[in-house]
Amino acid sequence: MSTDAQPPESDESSTSSDRGHPAPAVYDLAPRAGDTVLAGVDGLRVAARRIEGAARPADPPDRYRFGEIRETPLGARVIFGDVAGDPLCAPDLAAEVLAAFGAVAPELPALTEVSYRIALSLREDHLRGHRPLVRLLLAERPGGPAGDGSLTLVNRGYPNPLLVVGRRVLTLEPIYPTPPIGALTPGTFRPPELTVAAGRGERVLLYTDELAEAAGADGTRYPFAERAPSHLGGDFADALRRLAVDVEAHFAPTFPGDAALFLIEPEPLDT
Repeated sequence: MSTDAQPPESDESSTSSDRGHPAPAVYDLAPRAGDTVLAGVDGLRVAARRIEGAARPADPPDRYRFGEIRETPLGARVIFGDVAGDPLCAPDLAAEVLAAFGAVAPELPALTEVSYRIALSLREDHLRGHRPLVRLLLAERPGGPAGDGSLTLVNRGYPNPLLVVGRRVLTLEPIYPTPPIGALTPGTFRPPELTVAAGRGERVLLYTDELAEAAGADGTRYPFAERAPSHLGGDFADALRRLAVDVEAHFAPTFPGDAALFLIEPEPLDT
């Protein structure tokens, strides 16, 4: 049975940060599949959900997944990510990524620079020979009137997200694809940004490549562009559960990996 799970409290103050903004919502996708994790700040809300494969209970997940949403002076910013590699080191690397995001997200005006600085934070690990792959999606709902109705994305290694507008689906493809951090020496280039018009009720869906590449019992992949609109309308808190049920049914009786779904929706800013 699926239940909604609230993000755990962060180590920061639960009321405000040193800059007078709410503490970040930090959420963990590792402990249990079948829960929808919800979080939000002024102007943006997100949902995340794991789909667990048929691994033995003693096996670690294929990837360590993490996320965070922050209200910053520049607007609402969110990071989704995962680390593949040594499962003993993955939580520490995820913590490094979140620490870098927390340090630069309130200050750097461009998401591409945020991504670049996160990559630089992992450069020393890479040069020492510890080279896990880190996939990231950064999203921003800019603050103020200039940001109303828009989302900016930076994608490092995930399949292209989908913008769901009613029954229509648009593939959000950057001008060139960017590999995960670690595929090349971190900090060797800056990834492209993609800014799209997205208003309330228009949602961005991200699914991990385990779902993009897997085949169901009939040998076909799940047709996200065709079927996502049927499940992602209506109540935001229940949208990913509805989609996950359909995805799991497509891959029944078993799904051979560990995957995740993420949903982003802009909201009007408080006035």
